[in-house]
Amino acid sequence: MHPLIKTLFSTACALLCAGAAQATYPDKPIKLVVPYAPGGITDNLARALAEGVSRELKQPIVVDNKAGASAMIGTGMVANAPADGYTLLMASNGNMTVTPLVMKNLSYDPIKALRVIAVVGEIPTVAVTNLQTPATDLRSFAAYAKANDGKLNYASLGQGNVLYLTAKKIEGDLGVRMTEVPYKGSAPSLTALMANDVQFYVDVLPGALPFIQSGKLKALAVPSDKRLPWLPDVPTLQESGYGAFHAASWLGWAVPAATPPEVVARLQEAIVRFAQDEKFRATFTKAGVLMLPAMSPAQVDEYLKADRERWGALIRQHNISID
Repeated sequence: MHPLIKTLFSTACALLCAGAAQATYPDKPIKLVVPYAPGGITDNLARALAEGVSRELKQPIVVDNKAGASAMIGTGMVANAPADGYTLLMASNGNMTVTPLVMKNLSYDPIKALRVIAVVGEIPTVAVTNLQTPATDLRSFAAYAKANDGKLNYASLGQGNVLYLTAKKIEGDLGVRMTEVPYKGSAPSLTALMANDVQFYVDVLPGALPFIQSGKLKALAVPSDKRLPWLPDVPTLQESGYGAFHAASWLGWAVPAATPPEVVARLQEAIVRFAQDEKFRATFTKAGVLMLPAMSPAQVDEYLKADRERWGALIRQHNISID
């Protein structure tokens, strides 16, 4: 048994014994709210987690997609749900870090109203260009962009997300000016890039990887602490001569902040146990998700603190806000 699983199991047992009212948890189906549309990598991971963790808990976990308003509709549902462990949230740094920092008129504070209880993986990002652009790496792209100052376009999914913020950071690091062109999703952004309507895009790895591997797009750099196993020949931002930056969308589960500790411990133990499943990890690694090692509750808190500091600094630097 993984040492962390043993520790979490012991903690859950002790807390459940101490909290008689929750000792039978769970004794009915659980709902997992996914604040995104069905079919994407986040939804697929959520469903796989729900299926696996339901076996650990011996209760069904029903996935409920509630997309809209930059994931804040579904996130708000869970923030306002009873804190009993029967309504969970598929969390990411989109709905738990970036959006709360840039949206000024939220009726609730996700960081205070919710507690992230587990982080299982990260979706890396990659900066790409098309075949019409002569650049082969970030430095040559910077030279090309400077020679065509203000004439190049970059695809954007809107200001309140990781991809936009990463593109703004790279644009600033390169010392170039490009025009933002908004698109409603990764697919139309990639189509526009290949058609040369835009010349630059930062995408999640699962979206761009097939086009890079087929030779339809060129990977310029990865905003990551180290090179990605899927693209071992593509340098990081730091290796390219620019500031180090780790841009990825983490994925995990959250519960209402007041959820009893014995329930949280039971959920954490079940999630960590299933997340070590080799088939589960292999499936999503192949799809472009960087599966993370098991984290203790304290490690999750430290991970989230670093994530908020990283994105908060970038948001303040570029004075980004959405009313």
